[in-house]
Amino acid sequence: MAQADTRSRADELEAAFERRARANGRTFEQEVEFVLARKEKFTPEEGVAVSRYFHSRCNGIQPSLTLDEIREGLM
Repeated sequence: MAQADTRSRADELEAAFERRARANGRTFEQEVEFVLARKEKFTPEEGVAVSRYFHSRCNGIQPSLTLDEIREGLM
């Protein structure tokens, strides 16, 4: 039950941040970039909404880099 309440609250927060973005004439991503560029701090609720938004765009766990890939990137 508590998990359902948490998810419901997180959905509400994400929707609120989406409304803020629309009110400012920006997309969700543009609003995040705007806030970050101005070095404004997210409220805890906005931080949750932004985190959930970007996590929803990832398809599961991303594979780790091999040691060879890490070394190659450092050169």
